[in-house]
Amino acid sequence: MGAGPRDALLFCGSGSGSTAAIKRLQEVQRLGLARELARALHERCAYACFDFACSGPYVDIDMRSGEIDGYDAVFLSPHKFIGGPGSPGVLLLSEALYGLKGRPPSTSGGGTVLYVNGYNEEDTLYCEDLEEREDAGTPPILQKVRAALAYRVKDYMGESLIKHRESVMVARAMERLLANPRVRMLGNTRADRLPVVSFLLYPPPPRAGDTCGKHLHCRFVTRLLNDLFGVQARGGCACAGPYGHALLGITRDRAKSIRSAIEKEYEGVKPGWTIVSFSYYSTFEELDFVLNAIEFLATYGHRFLLLYRFKWTTGNWAHMNDGHHDRTMRGSSTSDIKSTYSDYLRTAKQIADGLSDAPEQQRVPDYINRELVDFRI
Repeated sequence: MGAGPRDALLFCGSGSGSTAAIKRLQEVQRLGLARELARALHERCAYACFDFACSGPYVDIDMRSGEIDGYDAVFLSPHKFIGGPGSPGVLLLSEALYGLKGRPPSTSGGGTVLYVNGYNEEDTLYCEDLEEREDAGTPPILQKVRAALAYRVKDYMGESLIKHRESVMVARAMERLLANPRVRMLGNTRADRLPVVSFLLYPPPPRAGDTCGKHLHCRFVTRLLNDLFGVQARGGCACAGPYGHALLGITRDRAKSIRSAIEKEYEGVKPGWTIVSFSYYSTFEELDFVLNAIEFLATYGHRFLLLYRFKWTTGNWAHMNDGHHDRTMRGSSTSDIKSTYSDYLRTAKQIADGLSDAPEQQRVPDYINRELVDFRI
């Protein structure tokens, strides 16, 4: 932070409206910590910029540009909104923060030039409208329309409704998952959080061997959620690598070993976890189904290991008989969906009953550092 005029040296403080890895509010919104941080930055002649890419779909965003506790810039990702996939990112910034007035835009192109004569570059005039001058070429029209509609849906539903419904859902999910000894919930489980849960699954230990206490690989969990239950989840370290290392307690030496393995193109040892999100439009039947699926894998997921092959270079899991299968849900009524949920769970249990509870472990290749394999294979 600086103590002098802003034009002497640029000082900028950047924070997050939500942690990308766990997406918990961290009291930033409720306790006004973002406002206090913005105030502290402005009092020291610094800019306050906040990333609402993760929390944007769930919370109210009020920049208050020009105010002592306002935001100078906000980064948004509309593709995370309901109906938003395929839409472009959005940068909201105070006009005072734009430093290219009187100069060419950051990217020159069609639509940014007001007048040019070809004799003297200094005679070139650029659009005064900041949005136009920084949007060279043919704009992503359909993508922008999609982003606008996604925001309209959020505004129509209202923050209070979204917050109330999702707080009930996340409380229900946390209560069940925290009570399961085979599910390790990541992050501060007492803090107010967005409707996203991040976890590791620890199946029953094998009868013998050195894999006791090892969790199921995050991408194996996401693969089983999809193959057995049709549930799409995310496995990996998301965007917050440093936070992920701290979260999982990865030491500096271990981090160096992981980096070395990745340099050799063995990305399978990269640490991560499974992420499942809920939304206010989800039914409680759907919520319970997803939680049932997670609890099922915590108990029986390891039995399916022999049916899949792990690719050390990518971290992906492939079924031994991978192929395209047309999967459709029967019916569309609420009763049909409930019946389908029950069918999925019943079928998964039948398959698990036919598999060994202590499957033979797959061999770790000699070129892989065994100390980095903290998951079951």
